[in-house]
Amino acid sequence: MNLSKFKDVESKYKDLKSRLDNNEIDKDEMKKELKKIVILDENGNYWMIGGKSGKWYIYNGTSWEESDPYKEESQETVIAFQKEDEDILSSSEDIICKYCKSKIPAHSVFCSFCGGNQKETGKSTYSKPIKGISNLLIKSVDTISLIFFFGGMGLIIGVLFGAIFGIFKNIFGDLIYQFPTMLQETAGKVQGGLIFGAMGGIAGFIIFSITALIFALIYNVISYFFGGIKLKIKS
Repeated sequence: MNLSKFKDVESKYKDLKSRLDNNEIDKDEMKKELKKIVILDENGNYWMIGGKSGKWYIYNGTSWEESDPYKEESQETVIAFQKEDEDILSSSEDIICKYCKSKIPAHSVFCSFCGGNQKETGKSTYSKPIKGISNLLIKSVDTISLIFFFGGMGLIIGVLFGAIFGIFKNIFGDLIYQFPTMLQETAGKVQGGLIFGAMGGIAGFIIFSITALIFALIYNVISYFFGGIKLKIKS
């Protein structure tokens, strides 16, 4: 590990400490300067020097731990750091998760909301769901898919309605007599159920498809000028 960066920070710390002792700067100014000299080593670890103790702290992904960069990693020891150092470390600005866009503590390796690795350069393969309530804005609807969806639903309803109408000819009163004589003669039979079922399916598909087309056009126009419908999704 390149230790020259650590020695440069220690030199900067001694200079700041001397200026603090001589009342050239105050504690807040010193804390602000120390936040600017966080070190990222070759192993991807973040290091920061304590403002009061002058000791080194390493970030383990969730919290800061006292450690010595001049020793082997296996010999690192973890102890509680002093209160003033805690104020410096915990006051670092939040960052935005590159995957779910949630605010997380600075220098976090994994997002506490979605679990995404912030050090990965490629696309995350982690797909843990985000718990809570999120908003889904429907800006427009796809006209073709809506036509086929409602058309299919109309086809099923039309077939069922037509089959019932063809088999039970008296269920809808004298409506059967509005059809040609040839179709009237098939009513009340299995053949009538098939014929009227097919006719009902075609009619249902056409009627529901036209309805879906009109709805899609109206919704997309309204959404374009006034915004879409926002849905709340709880996961």
